[in-house]
Amino acid sequence: MVTWLKSLDIAKAVFMITLGIIIFLMGTLFARNEIYPYSILADHYEAAIETVKSIIKQTIQIRPRLLEEIQYPGDGVTYYDQALAFKGLTLVQGVYYEGVELRLLEMNGKVVHRWRADFHKTWPNPNHVFPTKNIPVGPVNFHTQGMWALPDGSVIFNFAELGTVKLDKCGNAKWTIDRMTHHSLTPTADGSFWIPVKRDVRKVADSILLPNISREELLKSNGWYEDLLILVNAEGKIKKEISVLQALFDGGYEDELFDVAIFANTDPTHVNDIEVVTPALANKINNVNSGDLLISIREMHMLAILDQHTGEIKWHQVGPWIRQHDPDITIQGTIEVFNNGQKNLNLNRVPGSNIITLDPTTGENTIVYPRTEQSSFYSEIMGTHQLLPNNNRLITESMAGRVFEITPNGKLVWELVAPYDDTHAAMIDSAIRYEQDYFVVQDWTCT
Repeated sequence: MVTWLKSLDIAKAVFMITLGIIIFLMGTLFARNEIYPYSILADHYEAAIETVKSIIKQTIQIRPRLLEEIQYPGDGVTYYDQALAFKGLTLVQGVYYEGVELRLLEMNGKVVHRWRADFHKTWPNPNHVFPTKNIPVGPVNFHTQGMWALPDGSVIFNFAELGTVKLDKCGNAKWTIDRMTHHSLTPTADGSFWIPVKRDVRKVADSILLPNISREELLKSNGWYEDLLILVNAEGKIKKEISVLQALFDGGYEDELFDVAIFANTDPTHVNDIEVVTPALANKINNVNSGDLLISIREMHMLAILDQHTGEIKWHQVGPWIRQHDPDITIQGTIEVFNNGQKNLNLNRVPGSNIITLDPTTGENTIVYPRTEQSSFYSEIMGTHQLLPNNNRLITESMAGRVFEITPNGKLVWELVAPYDDTHAAMIDSAIRYEQDYFVVQDWTCT
């Protein structure tokens, strides 16, 4: 399949480049000899050339810049211990050679269903994306972040910093959130979702601009600065907004903000997850209530709990994780974190990424996995983990294009590897294992 697609891309590229050369040569010929209708078309010649360039860019398959070289051999499910793995359906979202997709897989890797994530089809005129230079060019130069499947076969997911969409089983858009949403998508008991979103820099309050930061400077970078937390109901309507930067300023955390601003002054928080505080966690921390919001602030290496109504910061901790992702709350009220870490940094532990559990009452932290270098894994950015009903754990090593399941003692019982092409791995942002009877869909086929 990939080889056939490569041949098709080469054919398209040759055709479009040839077309561009012909148009260029004809334009030059007409211009030099002032052949009719040169006098009429002269004013539009440059615009026509730019149009041709744009068509070529969007036609040729360009490998996304975030992809990394292959680390693991194989394609598909490379290992499956049927006796020990938690059986179910695995939903993965990733950037593949065939396109940006969500795929629902059986335990043996067979694709049950797929949803194509087509940004340009979802938003033919994405006026909500600012600055406009962030609008992706081509069919694979974007990725999705955060997802949730519903029993009827519909899915909700974010295009990274570009918006949120709900697709039905057959890929038809039911609603969109026309905001620059990103990273996680967290369901609540009433069917709503908490999602991080970037505020348009033109609307950021002057009072929370860090020293030496201007809107002009932000626009020269990527135009991101302030993270909001939004609550979206089941119909896709925004019901609440909380500013993380405002909460940090109001809580007196300017000193920590100023420190991190040296390195990430145009994206000082980079919120990458929101979790709803459970009664078990609330019982461990004074003044924290069930329903409050546990968030991951990557650039500050910080976890914080915000009041669900006012946004007030009630609790926080920095480290021992580095640029962490996906804090999850266990039934015991502890917090488990995907610690991205650094591949070559060894702080008395296995170098690379790991899963850390934290008891917020005592501050005690323990590395859950890995415990040996033979089990090491690493994802510089992104990465998720899911504690399964049988206490196994599903881990997404995003940048390696790998998802794997381990037992409580660290034994590998299931592994999925996804290459992008012959040299690079696909990028899998996250994976979720659903129980076998979660979906009520009897027939996944679509016209």
